[in-house]
Amino acid sequence: MAMNYTYRIFIILAVIFLTSCGADKETTETSESPRIKNFSKVILPESNQEIIFGGVIDFEISSSQNTDSIILEYGDEHIKYSELAFSWTPKVIKTGKQKVKIKVYAGDQVETHYARVVVLSDITPASMTYEIIAEYPHSEDAFLQGLFFIGDTLVESTGQKGQSKLSKLNLKTGETYQSVALDNAYFGEGSTIWENNIYYLTWTSNVGFIYNRNLKQTGKFNYTHEGWGMATMGDTLVVSDGKEVIHFLDPRDLSEIGTIEVYDQEGKITNINELEYFNGLIYANIWQEDVIITIDPSIGRVMDIIDMRGLEDNFSSSSAEVLNGIAYKRNSDQIFVSGKNWPKLFEVKFKQTN
Repeated sequence: MAMNYTYRIFIILAVIFLTSCGADKETTETSESPRIKNFSKVILPESNQEIIFGGVIDFEISSSQNTDSIILEYGDEHIKYSELAFSWTPKVIKTGKQKVKIKVYAGDQVETHYARVVVLSDITPASMTYEIIAEYPHSEDAFLQGLFFIGDTLVESTGQKGQSKLSKLNLKTGETYQSVALDNAYFGEGSTIWENNIYYLTWTSNVGFIYNRNLKQTGKFNYTHEGWGMATMGDTLVVSDGKEVIHFLDPRDLSEIGTIEVYDQEGKITNINELEYFNGLIYANIWQEDVIITIDPSIGRVMDIIDMRGLEDNFSSSSAEVLNGIAYKRNSDQIFVSGKNWPKLFEVKFKQTN
């Protein structure tokens, strides 16, 4: 009995000793690990320095070692420099926040840095206005989020939980002749069509739904940002998220294939809402503003600002909210706009301000 008791004590002491040794070893290894210091640093451009699209970007690198070369990488460009100070004119660059990779070589050492710049547009957007061509009735119950045509058929998507639905409308009467509702858990947003698929976003649920032309659901997809507006640009879906970012999706698998950031000559444009695409430009409502902007889809810069003020003077409604909804009828080259809970849909023509 005494021998068993002594043996147990020995085992307990041995476990305590080994545990404490392990803890000491971990602490020692951590405390003795030296922090590696960089031998080089990017001095210019300063972090998030603003530059003008198409302009020259000046770089300055400091190094405590004798450098052999510096490699700049951006997109398809890979340029070698031998001096610590140099200038670069990008062949292709987009507006917004951009990241330029810099590799500094010194003997058998290499360090990688990222220079961050903000690219502003090089143009002042053209000022435009509108002319009303025709007016049509529209349901005041429709919290309009998306608007587009399938041939001669007007399709709209609406929002609000418990009221979100995808509907086909009679253009002349405003009456709904076919619709499908979202589950009450979802707040519907923008919508568009590509080939035989209709895509319908939700606001904060990070899920979209796919329907065929008969409004039968055939699938769904996920995304990691909010869903606001949606349009079709050839074989690409265009999505806004309420910020300055426009996302481009492959409609076949709904993977993201690119983005742009929308900027004018002064800075970023946020609250980008409902979208349409025609004549080579993205047309976008700006939430809570009576304007529509046009965006260069390859760069992100704002090309036009269309002043839509006064449109609401053409109807009387206590429930009407903000302008939101742009639809282009391709087979007749017509443009239609409306808003959330507006009793009218307008055919308009955009024109230069006098």
